[in-house]
Amino acid sequence: MKHWHTEKGTVLLTTLLLAMLLSLLGGVAINFAMTETEGAGRQIKESSARLLADSGVAQVVAWLNHGQLPGYEGLSLPTFTGTAASPDVSYDALLAENDRFMNDPSVGVFRALGDIGRIERIIVYASRRPQGLCTIEVTSRAVGGVRRSVSVELGAMNIAPLGAAVQLGARPRSIGETTPRVMAHWGPIRIAGDTSLGRSDQIPRRSARAAVTGAAYGEAGTFLEDRWLEVYVGGAAQFEDVESGPPSNVHAHQDPIPGLPGDTWLYQKFKDLAMKSGSYYVPDHSGRLYRDGVMDPAMAQTPDDVFGNKGLPTGLIFVDTLDAAPPSPDNLPTLVVHSPYMEGIFFLNAHMVLNPKGEGETISALSPPSDGTSNPGSRVPVPIASVNIQGVLHAAGTVSTDKHVRIFGSLVAEQGLTGGGRVESWYNYDIGVVSFMDFRQSSRCQAAGGNGLVSLRDATEV
Repeated sequence: MKHWHTEKGTVLLTTLLLAMLLSLLGGVAINFAMTETEGAGRQIKESSARLLADSGVAQVVAWLNHGQLPGYEGLSLPTFTGTAASPDVSYDALLAENDRFMNDPSVGVFRALGDIGRIERIIVYASRRPQGLCTIEVTSRAVGGVRRSVSVELGAMNIAPLGAAVQLGARPRSIGETTPRVMAHWGPIRIAGDTSLGRSDQIPRRSARAAVTGAAYGEAGTFLEDRWLEVYVGGAAQFEDVESGPPSNVHAHQDPIPGLPGDTWLYQKFKDLAMKSGSYYVPDHSGRLYRDGVMDPAMAQTPDDVFGNKGLPTGLIFVDTLDAAPPSPDNLPTLVVHSPYMEGIFFLNAHMVLNPKGEGETISALSPPSDGTSNPGSRVPVPIASVNIQGVLHAAGTVSTDKHVRIFGSLVAEQGLTGGGRVESWYNYDIGVVSFMDFRQSSRCQAAGGNGLVSLRDATEV
């Protein structure tokens, strides 16, 4: 009997010890699960705060690219002289009007992000680098209280301005070859050599009373007139109705005297810029593109893959020649693009077939100053619908299209246009100033004191 009681006590003790051990393990598991849940929640909040701050930076870059910062229209861009303590531009949510501007759920710039948090402060001040443009700092607070401060320094590329909505090089035409009809708003057209301009009554006239809109000529009852359009032809300007005199804003026989000025964008300079702070591609004979010249078939991309960025600014994109030497008649590939929308500065050492499939995007644009001066207050904001290219398309070869292509910015085709389509360009006045600035992130550290080119506070928790 004594032996039986001893065994029973041993089993009971073992059971109690096992229960205690399981209880401890359960407590540890629950504690671990709670810690993991808290950590995951914290990570989500931190990611949300970072997303908010990055969105703030992206918005300021968009404002800069359009030449105006809301509330600071009189600021002479791109001159920044302030410091972090005394910035040139400040939007602080502690001020009711700034908080409404940024975070109001109905009209705030960042209202679409209201479910994840709010922007508390945006400041812009001078760059610390000689070649820098400015520094942008954005502080955000996610729902739940996590704050992040992101600082990004923007660099500027000083490149030759473009003074025309469309610039076309001379191209000998074959018998029966068609060329797209070229229309321009808000700036001049420059065409080298002889050219046929169709009927003279279809050339928009220049008029100081012309409406400033994003409507195409003849659209919605608009007239064939524009405040800034001039047409300069290097040789003869040919019209179908030869008995009529040319419109007063068509200027033929400009070359060699008084000259047909072209805006020279140099191959090597842009190649160097793209390798340093843009995107550099080498093509193959099939028109596929390889980033940084890595000719791995698995890395090949189509022009649509590279150019069709769905509205995301990509800065400078440079496509080299087939042999990575300056352009010549024998080393230009042909790039075929169907993307409905492209945005960026495209320096293409190629022939381009541009046939967008789709309606493009509606964008907000600023007209040139309407009072004949450089006064930014006289620039008219207008929407332009169905834009296929926003930025600059510079092709060393021909540009061919059978579609109606709309551009906001500038088109340069060094070997002219071909095809049966129509090209309509609204000139971006900002690319005709002393230097065109490509606002790009020059460097970004992954944490305070990281390994970037410049020491920046990036995603530093406040």
